[in-house]
Amino acid sequence: MSPKQAQPIGTDLPSRLSNPARSALIGAGYTHLEQLAGVAEKTLAQLHGMGAKGIEILQAALAERGLKLGEAAITAPKQDTGGESEYCRILLENLHSEDKHVQNEAFQQALTTTEVPVKWAYGVWDELISDLEHPNNRRRAIAAQILCNLAKSDPQNRMIRDFPRLLAVTKDDRFVTARHCLQALWKVGLAGVEQRGLVIRGFEHRFDECAAEKNCTLIRADILQGLKQLYQATQDETIKSTAAKLIAREPDLKYRKKYSALWR
Repeated sequence: MSPKQAQPIGTDLPSRLSNPARSALIGAGYTHLEQLAGVAEKTLAQLHGMGAKGIEILQAALAERGLKLGEAAITAPKQDTGGESEYCRILLENLHSEDKHVQNEAFQQALTTTEVPVKWAYGVWDELISDLEHPNNRRRAIAAQILCNLAKSDPQNRMIRDFPRLLAVTKDDRFVTARHCLQALWKVGLAGVEQRGLVIRGFEHRFDECAAEKNCTLIRADILQGLKQLYQATQDETIKSTAAKLIAREPDLKYRKKYSALWR
């Protein structure tokens, strides 16, 4: 955009917002009120720190300017009714959009929709696998998290083949991207016994491997939290014993106690 075409920066976020709500918005890339026009209320509600009161304040502030929150851009196809191909095309197009708000809408919708098995997973699978190595770290993070959700929608067991590429993202050069993937990885273990084994071994390897890394303590905490979530979902005693073994390997008593507290 040339200087002559430059638009005003925009209206500051409402001063009545709580600090957690303001931080949640800024962390998601919403720094001015006008950026929220058309964003689905459901998307905002999923931001950590954003409650019903915060959304109410935003709605009122937008209304004063003739603006409003929006609805989800696309609707997932009903099972066995067709339309999967077109849905996947639009979903990928929106996930790859340079408009951050369009991209966020599609991402949040994809995460919500894939909390349960879907029949259209293979319509986006290969593209998401490719995005794990995309130059844009946001694309890598989005692809990793959606793939973790889609593991339960994988009757061909492609995840067994592709898991090493997913695990590699937990070592991404951008720590925020690596952490997003690491925190979602446990969901792969919900797909079956073999996939669960991959996750357990992958976590164990990263726990040992990260010893010399800058963010080792955060990585280890995320791994143990992921193992706990997987254990709670499956009641697989192998997971519990693995966690105990990893905690015992921590040489620093302070962190060993912190990690143990995660499993109480």
